[in-house]
Amino acid sequence: MWSSTRRLYPCLVVLAGCGDGSGPGIAEGQVAVPLTAAADFSCAIDALDAGWCWGNGTTGQLGNGDTSNSVRPVAMAGGHRFIAVSGGSYHACALEGDSTAWCWGTNFSGRLGSGYLTGREPVALPVAGGHHYVRLSAGGVHSCGLLAGGAAECWGENGLGELGTGDTVASSSPAAVATGLRFTLVTAGDFHTCALDLRGAAWCWGANHRGQLGTGDTAASTVPRPVMGSHTFVAVDAGAFYTCGLAADGQAWCWGNHLTGELGDGRTYAFPVPDPVPVVGNRAYVALATGVSHSCAITATGDAWCWGSSVYGKLGDGSAAPITVPVLVSGGHYFVAIAAGGNHSCAATQSHVIYCWGRNSSGQLGAGSTSDALEPVAITPVTTF
Repeated sequence: MWSSTRRLYPCLVVLAGCGDGSGPGIAEGQVAVPLTAAADFSCAIDALDAGWCWGNGTTGQLGNGDTSNSVRPVAMAGGHRFIAVSGGSYHACALEGDSTAWCWGTNFSGRLGSGYLTGREPVALPVAGGHHYVRLSAGGVHSCGLLAGGAAECWGENGLGELGTGDTVASSSPAAVATGLRFTLVTAGDFHTCALDLRGAAWCWGANHRGQLGTGDTAASTVPRPVMGSHTFVAVDAGAFYTCGLAADGQAWCWGNHLTGELGDGRTYAFPVPDPVPVVGNRAYVALATGVSHSCAITATGDAWCWGSSVYGKLGDGSAAPITVPVLVSGGHYFVAIAAGGNHSCAATQSHVIYCWGRNSSGQLGAGSTSDALEPVAITPVTTF
């Protein structure tokens, strides 16, 4: 949820496979900035692999050693060299270059994975067990990691089965996801988790009251269940109470909560949507991100599109009107990475400058103030990540 990893892309598209090469596209060798937009803070990793965070710091989620808010990026403590970062509600996790996992912020129910269940940590702590991960995701109340062999592990709160361990017992250290499935990606939502298996099929577990597991019903599950529809995905991202996936052809599909149009199919529903529906627009996306009640995606030409709740201007189109279909983010920027948070969004350009938009009550836009922005504003000082 709400994250990205530094990666060198050998072809046009970021997540959806190789395109046909038409248009300017994302150039061969382009490096996407590791970036995350969380509940009301944001983090990114610069070109030297140093971590920076900004926004709400009251639970230590900025990782800089204190609990103050910051309207500008502050350097994380510890001298870490990270390659991936993921922000949850009030905590965040990151991967070092040696594939070890570190987390910081609130540790309620053990979501930092440090071996104990309470407290808050304003500096990054190592996840217990010394495991080496290839992917990492911080959710609302838990976190998950993917081992090199494809096995998934989760830690934190588990009252609705979000750890996938077959029970509802919280764990302060990594616990193996049940069933022995092997995955290529794992993503943690607020109270649910999803993953992609080796064939590109999506599996989800945990809370399902809004149909966020995509299983055709609203029954919670303590173990992975397959998403309906026999879809083959190359990416999947778990939002607060919904989930979106990206097919190999670039089509985005979403399922779950649809009260504010976060599924992007042109409608809103008071009832859950428990199986995937296509995002309208016939657009091929190369990366997507889900937040609490809105989603964003980018195309191979660097355009950013967002849909869902537009409160505080978090869709970035210059307005705050309700929108149930993708709208183009203003500014004409060429983006290569994007993240959706609670009530704000952030994206990084081809030249590695980060822009954010939406709510800014805690400085989560990083623009040097607490003024909301209906359109993208560059973080201040303008830093090349």
